[in-house]
Amino acid sequence: MFGMLGSRRLVDVMDVNTQKGTEMSMSQFVRYYETPEAQRDKLYNVISLEFSHTKLEHLVKRPTVVDLVDWVDNMWPQHLKEKQTEATNAIAEMKYPKVKKYCLMSVKGCFTDFHIDFGGTSVWYHVFRGGKIFWLIPPTLHNLALYEEWVLSGKQSDIFLGDRVERCQRIELKQGYTFFIPSGWIHAVYTPVDSLVFGGNILHSFNVPMQLRIYEIEDRTRVQPKFRYPFYYEMCWYVLERYVYCMTQRSYLTQEYQRESMLIDAPRKPSIDGFSSDSWLEMEEESCEQQPQEEKEEEEEEEEEEEGADKTPKASADGPASPTSTPSEDQEAPGKKPKAPAMRFLKRTLSNESEDSVKSATMPTDYPKTPTGSPATEVSAKWTHLTEFELKGLKALVEKLESLPENKKCVPEGIEDPQALLEGVKVGKGVASGWAAKEGWAGLVQHADSRG
Repeated sequence: MFGMLGSRRLVDVMDVNTQKGTEMSMSQFVRYYETPEAQRDKLYNVISLEFSHTKLEHLVKRPTVVDLVDWVDNMWPQHLKEKQTEATNAIAEMKYPKVKKYCLMSVKGCFTDFHIDFGGTSVWYHVFRGGKIFWLIPPTLHNLALYEEWVLSGKQSDIFLGDRVERCQRIELKQGYTFFIPSGWIHAVYTPVDSLVFGGNILHSFNVPMQLRIYEIEDRTRVQPKFRYPFYYEMCWYVLERYVYCMTQRSYLTQEYQRESMLIDAPRKPSIDGFSSDSWLEMEEESCEQQPQEEKEEEEEEEEEEEGADKTPKASADGPASPTSTPSEDQEAPGKKPKAPAMRFLKRTLSNESEDSVKSATMPTDYPKTPTGSPATEVSAKWTHLTEFELKGLKALVEKLESLPENKKCVPEGIEDPQALLEGVKVGKGVASGWAAKEGWAGLVQHADSRG
């Protein structure tokens, strides 16, 4: 297995006794890892070996729920990910936040002191061999303040943070366990036996305020750039752009990025390699666009009956049907341009559509105009609702990006008009259904709260 990572690849290795990093080649570390315990003179730990774009990548699949919500899969321009060829995490060669799949190799006795995963990312963690012991601290405001104070004190080796915070808990993971760590949770890890773990980090739309809070703590505690989430604010811009496009079909990507990301062109044919976490187009088709086989057969039977009868549409038993003049979301009208793949995927995975809230398929006269060359401004007959978490997250993203000085906004080259994008999100036009634009964010969040 280790040969799939490249024997000459340099890996960051932590000296457990000093909690300082050093470098080894992969072959050097493998020799150390396979050395009998009694012959090891030091404790070395590998916890930051990202292995996307290696042979090992194809043998490790992330949990499906991770694929469904990961911003890298759903928000980052697809064509940039496809340009990534470098297997290492050299930032100069990185085309997207390359944090999806890590291999953690730890010998017995390794310990990683309390920390929060970079950028407030959530973590998936699968114990392939061995075992792990975690100490977990919930990210309350009080605990986060104590953590920040502890880091800045420089006395981490003298103070066990778990003795100072509220509700520190211990959990033991055994071989075969899969574990999820939510955003912001402070944790320390001990290795009771030689272990091999696969894991990864994700940003997502359901705890954005916490993600931003952790990123700010990293600023104040002066975490080195190499240990932070790459392209963090660039990702935030792309998230806003995707949400606005999903709701209004107005794109704020440059013309070049629209073409490259296939927002205008017809969707690509999915890969034949099977369900892969690295192809959100493929995942969209398999997880979101396809209905269960029985439902498809029932629909086909109903269509045949309708064609043979008077062609009067049947009402749904679950509620009012969509207007007869409007095709369902999963069926495109003849000659109608297919929906852009990114929009279809986002709508089906991060939002909830209602058949009760039906609006006209024609655009209101005061609706924001789509720039020349942008995707067609067709409006679905169904409302697209966002969760309360998404709404609050969008609000937090806008406020954060607006607060940054110009030299730190990190607007990616694919965004055409960043200020217009911020304004388009902030006024709430088209971002969530059923709320007047004049209500702004207060109205959006209040309505979300009332829906529970």
